[in-house]
Amino acid sequence: MLRINLPPTGPTRVTFADFVKYRLPLPSKGVKVKGKNNTVLVFDNEDEAVVYADRLEEIVSDVSKNSPVRSILRDMVTAIRNDDTIRNYLEYSSIYTWVKNRVKSIRMAIKPSASFLKN
Repeated sequence: MLRINLPPTGPTRVTFADFVKYRLPLPSKGVKVKGKNNTVLVFDNEDEAVVYADRLEEIVSDVSKNSPVRSILRDMVTAIRNDDTIRNYLEYSSIYTWVKNRVKSIRMAIKPSASFLKN
């Protein structure tokens, strides 16, 4: 389970009441409130958090520039993207994918095809 704290980046802290008031989409495992002002987004894993941040960015593009929802959404996306766990996940998942594709192409080059073996 992955937990991401929403730091106070704007004039007001993002709370669970904002999710209800503005009908914001909830993370896969919901939102937890710790103490008076600590809001935590809860996800199953890093992939779900990245997909959620992408979804929020799509919503930001549809919201008017003067709306308070725009700053709330941007604060949440920034908190997710700046989380160390998410940054490591994105860095290593892209490296892993690149290596996996390279190994696959090397194996294809080394392994002779079936038609070559018949001749």
